[in-house]
Amino acid sequence: MLSEGWETVKAAVRRLGEIGGENVTLFLISLLKSDDARLRNCAALELERIKDNRAVEPLLEAIFRKENHNRNGTMVFALESLDCSEKLKEIFRILFFETFEAKMSAYSILSEQEFYFIEEDLLEIKAMWEDIKLHPGKCPDFGDEMAYDWMEDAVEGFVSHLEKKSEKK
Repeated sequence: MLSEGWETVKAAVRRLGEIGGENVTLFLISLLKSDDARLRNCAALELERIKDNRAVEPLLEAIFRKENHNRNGTMVFALESLDCSEKLKEIFRILFFETFEAKMSAYSILSEQEFYFIEEDLLEIKAMWEDIKLHPGKCPDFGDEMAYDWMEDAVEGFVSHLEKKSEKK
């Protein structure tokens, strides 16, 4: 696993995943803290493959580590196969503040999964979006038409729940 070769590292991590078990899963999760981006990505891909939801929080922690900012797309991809239903704000943070590859997976998660949320979550997401539109420099790829469309579509899709609630009153 400490090899210089990507294929060797990937094969070793895959073999561990095939062995499976509690200790393997916890070991793979621990690799998300590695300074080696290749090792983190291999662990994330294997966690995605084995679909163990215990990886959600550690993946989010790794994604939001400052030093991983431009190298976290694979970790966000790994979240696509996991239950993010209680992580709406975190997925929107990825959509708003991470790079294009991460945004793509975040949008997929927002489009494909169901979420539990409260009104305050939606108000916070709406406020983040309004702030980004006022300060586009905070948002990588804000000027990219596709990324902008993803963000706008996701915000409108969720914030529309606020409008439906006010119509019921």
